[in-house]
Amino acid sequence: MTAKKYLDKIIELSLIAIVILVPVVFYTRTNDVFEINKLLVFKMFLLVIAAAWIISALMDRKLTLAGSDFDFPLIGYFAACVLSTVVTRNLFLSIFGVYEDFEGIITIIFYFLLYIVTVNFAKKTSTIYKLFTAMLAATLIISGYGLSQNFGYDFVMWNPATYSPERFFSTLGNPNFLAAYLVETIPVLFMMFFITRKINKKVIILVVLLMAAVVLFLTKSRAGMLSFIGTVVIIGAYTIYDAKKGQNEIFRLNKGWFVMFGIAALLMFFVPKVQEALQMIWERSHNLFSFHGITLTPRVYIWKSALMMYRDYPVLGTGLDTFQVMFPYYRFPIYWQLEWNGTPEKTHNIFLQVLATQGIVGMSFYLLLLTAFFKKSFNLILGEKDSRRRYMVFAILMGTIGFIIQGLFNYTVVAYGIFFWMAIGLVMSLDTSAKKSYTLQVPAGAASFISRHSRLVYSAVIIILIAASVGLFRVWVGDMYYKIGNIESSSDNDDAAAGFFQKAIDLNPNCELYWVKQGISFEKMTRKETDPQKKLMIINKAAEIHRHTIEMNPMNGYNYNNLARVYKVYGETLDPSKDVDAVKYYKEAISRDPHNAYFGLDLATVYMNMKQFQQAADICEGYIKMYPEFAVPYSYMGYMMMLQGKPRVNDTLYFYEQAVDPKKTWYNDTTTELSTFSNLGIIYVNLNKLDKATDMFSRVVAIKPDYAEGWLNLARIYEMSRDWAKAADAYNQALRINPSDTRASTPLDALRKSGKI
Repeated sequence: MTAKKYLDKIIELSLIAIVILVPVVFYTRTNDVFEINKLLVFKMFLLVIAAAWIISALMDRKLTLAGSDFDFPLIGYFAACVLSTVVTRNLFLSIFGVYEDFEGIITIIFYFLLYIVTVNFAKKTSTIYKLFTAMLAATLIISGYGLSQNFGYDFVMWNPATYSPERFFSTLGNPNFLAAYLVETIPVLFMMFFITRKINKKVIILVVLLMAAVVLFLTKSRAGMLSFIGTVVIIGAYTIYDAKKGQNEIFRLNKGWFVMFGIAALLMFFVPKVQEALQMIWERSHNLFSFHGITLTPRVYIWKSALMMYRDYPVLGTGLDTFQVMFPYYRFPIYWQLEWNGTPEKTHNIFLQVLATQGIVGMSFYLLLLTAFFKKSFNLILGEKDSRRRYMVFAILMGTIGFIIQGLFNYTVVAYGIFFWMAIGLVMSLDTSAKKSYTLQVPAGAASFISRHSRLVYSAVIIILIAASVGLFRVWVGDMYYKIGNIESSSDNDDAAAGFFQKAIDLNPNCELYWVKQGISFEKMTRKETDPQKKLMIINKAAEIHRHTIEMNPMNGYNYNNLARVYKVYGETLDPSKDVDAVKYYKEAISRDPHNAYFGLDLATVYMNMKQFQQAADICEGYIKMYPEFAVPYSYMGYMMMLQGKPRVNDTLYFYEQAVDPKKTWYNDTTTELSTFSNLGIIYVNLNKLDKATDMFSRVVAIKPDYAEGWLNLARIYEMSRDWAKAADAYNQALRINPSDTRASTPLDALRKSGKI
């Protein structure tokens, strides 16, 4: 094998590796288990391809690029991506992308490179069939793991707080992403089943198809199901149409197999797990067919916000991948209620994502690209004489239609995003008509230098490849340190956490989230530190870090809120004059996220510290009107009235009782919930309403059974009620938590000596 053929083989194998590995790979020791690992594999193999291609071009002393009918819209769309990065509302995000998706301009460049490589090197039908086979292999792995998860066998202990045990996700990390991948590959495998002649291969494809279809149902994805139904209808219609052609040997040879597939697919609906999945899909879907159901659909308000962004930034949008940071400016209060404190990463609609972040310029070229793709695909399907090629084009078209339909309710990640970019290139490769090409000749002087120093030149290319790979691995290793930091932080080892976050920052200083978490670690350390000098040093460090995050992303209200919270601690523990700085930055945060109740309520607590009760009351009353079912603003009002003493006791009682109403929700704010029950319980004791006080402290220990103070208060109330047995039991519960707690052991001994128990 010549060096050139060897390089071409490397490129082909790397393309196949991308198709197999990217959807399959994940790694639980990185904080982002899925996307960062898939992108690492994707980019690594593309770098290998780029290096092999460059070396091959240097050998030929020229670089030849295949032209296509898509050149104009592709170049236009790429230019729109670059321009939207230049004029972006946040440069860091537009370059590197939002954490967990990373679809900044760097990833977009790799997507375009994937298209260029595909159209230049996947020219043979045999190569395309190998790529189809790679999809088959990936789908087999993904479907096998998906079935295993659904039937209770998993080699990973997933966190149920993060992943729903009712909807598994295989290697994709999200059931909707899993469905999106399967609706792309099922049409490809179905048409591959038709064009394959060997019986053993047909059986394998049939088994994988049925596995994929079952797993698709088990994702319980409405968008995936809609996409599946749409593609099945089109495939059925086209199969009937194509079967009428007299020369259609493929259909004639596969009639029996087609019937067998239909029977097997029908039997699939008798599988209990599939029936349960269909029932759940129906339950999740039928409410949407009413006005009330639509108004309670969060995506509707995401889409409205996206259109408002487009209204304000119509030409080039807010900037590539900036939807998440811009969304709070356009968030509706009802969305806040439906997805409490949630901020979507994307618009959940591929077209609105482009429109909001790349404006009418990006959207125009994107639609033009799709139009050119569909036109070319239909022309080949209707005009191609070779039935094998015709079915390949149809398979790619159906996979792309599946991608688009689910994309109306979803967003793109690399696991199935690569299909779209490869599909465009593969359709052009399957076009046998004459194509234009562009040739870039190496200048004579450079060609002479290469001839004389070929080893040096090729070594330089390899060194650049290694350097780029090291850069990718630094980002990857940084995320592993970030995960360790999060684990330490969740265990309250904040000093260790800050160190691991620093290691993550050293490896990837462009990730805003790493800085944020390190700043929060220092902030938590200040709450524990008792030495005033050390506390001051730590507070200043936390403030310095959060100021840096503001420089990185001045659009993000949370960065201002984090800095404000540091000054709040500063004011509460060291210097009350710093409350003024806390107020300043809380107002900045609120201006960027006006419907974020937590920002405003934090500001209210600062006003309480400053004894500016009217300002605090105005904020709380505003959120009570905005979110009447949210318990926390009522609790804050009750606490504020309590601070003002006996003259406001009736107001205190009113707001606290509103807060503890079972119809109210706390949205996981357990700290405020516990303090509210405790404070109200004490008020009831002072009013001699012991039954109500007992109820309050019973709710406290029900929420937090290891809360010794709650058991002690409950025990004292039982003593006041002369219920000695229950008092003793409550004291024993407190001693179970802390056996040396004399506040429990002393009165318990007294009860025993008095003969009351």
